Amino acid sequence: MSKIIKDTFSSLLSLGSFVAKKKLLLQEQGARFANKAELTSMFSKSNKGLLINGNDKRLSLQDSFEHLAVIAKPGSGKTTAFIIPSILELSSSYCSMIVNDPSGEVYQLTSGHLASEGYRIVRLCPEDLPSSSRFNPFAGLDARHTIEIEQICASIILSKYGADKEPVWNEGAISILEVLSKCLAYSQPHNLNLVELNSLVLRFGSDGTGLDDWVAENSINPFDPSDRSLWESWLGLTTSNEKMLSSYVTICKTALKQLNNQNIRELMRSDTIDLQNIRNEKTIIYLNFSESKQAYYQFIIDLFYVRFLSIVMDHKPAANELDIFGFLDEMGNSYINDFNISINNVRKYRVSLSLVFQGISQLDDKYGPQKAKAIKAGIGSYLIFRGGDLDTNTEFSNVIGDRAITQRENFTDIRRTHERMPLLAPDRLRTLGSNQAVFISTYKQPTIVDCMKYFEHGDYSRLTKKPPAQTSKASVTLDFDTTLRL
Repeated sequence: MSKIIKDTFSSLLSLGSFVAKKKLLLQEQGARFANKAELTSMFSKSNKGLLINGNDKRLSLQDSFEHLAVIAKPGSGKTTAFIIPSILELSSSYCSMIVNDPSGEVYQLTSGHLASEGYRIVRLCPEDLPSSSRFNPFAGLDARHTIEIEQICASIILSKYGADKEPVWNEGAISILEVLSKCLAYSQPHNLNLVELNSLVLRFGSDGTGLDDWVAENSINPFDPSDRSLWESWLGLTTSNEKMLSSYVTICKTALKQLNNQNIRELMRSDTIDLQNIRNEKTIIYLNFSESKQAYYQFIIDLFYVRFLSIVMDHKPAANELDIFGFLDEMGNSYINDFNISINNVRKYRVSLSLVFQGISQLDDKYGPQKAKAIKAGIGSYLIFRGGDLDTNTEFSNVIGDRAITQRENFTDIRRTHERMPLLAPDRLRTLGSNQAVFISTYKQPTIVDCMKYFEHGDYSRLTKKPPAQTSKASVTLDFDTTLRL
């Protein structure tokens, strides 16, 4: 009898929702949430990709390679419910990982377990040089790699200025860096690093004439001694309008000014990070750049991303080479040159990028509307936590879509009214539960997932209690002499 009463009340409550506000719901069409069968297919137990809710919702590798954007304010759970559980779950896979970890929390909680799983543990941490690897973005490059050298030079300038300046100013500064870098690549590839490049820029003077003899001597292509195009480029630059040339050099000096810091010179003079081997040996690289100094170190992070993308897209990986997963926190602060192109292509190389933003408008702010639109087109899925700003919530409410509702006033009324309303209104997105996130795929129905933080999960909580791995203990020599060869 109690069951009958319960069922009766359930029916009455359901009917009440239909007849609410004296209207009877007749039909509902348009946007909807994924049904049970679709969820089972989307998060199959056989999936080997990203774990999006810290518990039981795992994407396929193919969906993971389509990339994921995580929209989350600080403290919303993206590290504890997504990044750390995903890394721990992937630790048993045959892959390598990149993690931007400003607080060092991810390193502290995951490196011990990954070391026990056979991973090579690498840190970049300018404030802890004894345990940090070294990173030279020019490592392995010489006169045969002019395109890669040009990419790095462009990134140095654009990381600082992005789209803020007129292209002519950025291009002039980039051209100066290109000529000087290529001279090092032609004649002294073992000295091709940012420390030497900065030293050359500092000695440029007002018109570059102090470097004329050095450039003339070192601009000869070892693979084509008759090629004098680099010297001609130098002459074209140094005979430019005096005020324009002065502006170019000032932009270069400003973009490289962090190289006057002793720790950064030590960090970037040589290379032990060995990005070229990332597909051959299970590796996790933690970028531990202090949260409070993130802006100061940002150009290093951006340079790392540029080289990482260039290296992993150098060739299509063979079957025995590793998949790669990137967890790129604070992406709203980064400017990756040509990212609108690379994000749409890198998926073909078995690379999954999880990009963490505080708000979707950060893309427009950094790249401008057109490039931001192209970057969004390269992102296959979104994981949205609560507390987002109005622009973010409005945009994703529109992406999810509207329901079309047909109603009539009562059971006897023949007149019908039609109304459209969002499936998830912006205020509903803003006020999600503390353990909830909305998952949106570009070609699947959306769903709200319940999230579990790593310390609420028995296995993950246990794995994070392992002591952090020991990393490089190389001696540190702070060399005050830039040893420029003039």
